[in-house]
Amino acid sequence: MAVTPLDRLLEYKMHLLTDSRQPRVFAAWWQDLITAAFAAWFFGGLILDVNAHARNWAESFFTWWHLAFYTGYFATAAWIAWICVRAHRADGRTGMAAVPHGYGPAMIGIPLFLVSGVADMVWHEVLGVETSLAILFSPSHLGLAAGGILIVAAPWLSAWRREALAAEPEPVPFEARMAAPALSLGFVVTALVLFLAYLVPYTNSPFAVAAALQGPHAFDGLPLAGIVATTVLVLALAVLATGRFRLPLGFFTVAFVYPSIMAGAYAGFAYGGYVWVFLLSGVWLDFLVWLVRPELRRRRDLLVLAGAWAVPVWAAFLIATGSATDAWPAVEIGLGAPIVAAAVGGLFMLVVQPERREVVRQAPVEPSPFDDVIARAKAMTENR
Repeated sequence: MAVTPLDRLLEYKMHLLTDSRQPRVFAAWWQDLITAAFAAWFFGGLILDVNAHARNWAESFFTWWHLAFYTGYFATAAWIAWICVRAHRADGRTGMAAVPHGYGPAMIGIPLFLVSGVADMVWHEVLGVETSLAILFSPSHLGLAAGGILIVAAPWLSAWRREALAAEPEPVPFEARMAAPALSLGFVVTALVLFLAYLVPYTNSPFAVAAALQGPHAFDGLPLAGIVATTVLVLALAVLATGRFRLPLGFFTVAFVYPSIMAGAYAGFAYGGYVWVFLLSGVWLDFLVWLVRPELRRRRDLLVLAGAWAVPVWAAFLIATGSATDAWPAVEIGLGAPIVAAAVGGLFMLVVQPERREVVRQAPVEPSPFDDVIARAKAMTENR
């Protein structure tokens, strides 16, 4: 039987999928940075799409914001594929050996996002466009979120693996090496802000927050619950990042840029005050990490970080709400909510770093009246 060109092509593709078992390499810092740049295009389209939903613009699957979103995805996917092809051409790597450290999850995220995108198109054309809270729980949207996170997290995971394997750092300035991981972590947080918007108070309008704090309504405490949940999320990010890396000043500021813009887009940019409070909370976190140095993992440092971040940030949030609406929360809420957030954040930090004792203290034992009798019996037995 003659071998056709299609047979040769399929055989070559199967050869590419077979792991050559060579040691995997790391992507260069500039490759991670280009990945982050394409991911910025990718998630920039997502922000445009979210803004369109918030403004109730006429929408179908075929829109300009979807065009920006999906072209950003294809550009990011093509770039990651080129990195793998380059490794194959340079060293003959195939299979996972051609995939740099940290980019493995992206190889799952790329086809997952594509399949979910096709499913989303069918969903929109058959069942219509989701509205309100249903957007965050649509199965096709959840698939897009999971695939997108796996893709944009590649630079962060690349830096994580390099640090975990104690690889030799590249001879470039420290700030340049950490730029891509900061952007990448920010993209992951952007997706969390979107799909956990009901737990992030920055995504609401100040009028909705003020009305909920004044009551009486069902779920009056939802913004306050969001304050506590967001505090734990931010502190978890701080512990995660400082536990692995020595961070340059400005890391969290860069990481909070896209999440703060996403929070504004979720409300159609009806109020810019929350965007600035969110972004400045990242600047404040940067300063505290530099000042307190929680990577030392001392309980005192972690507790100080929790309190020093939560109290001023949420006080600023409540002040911004009152200033925008002229409807100020009750004194008890205005003073107590930041303190409660700091207390819950402190409890979270104690879970992260529980108390440890180097020496276990023995409880004192009262002497038994039979000790002397037993000692004499042993002495008599030894004398025999």
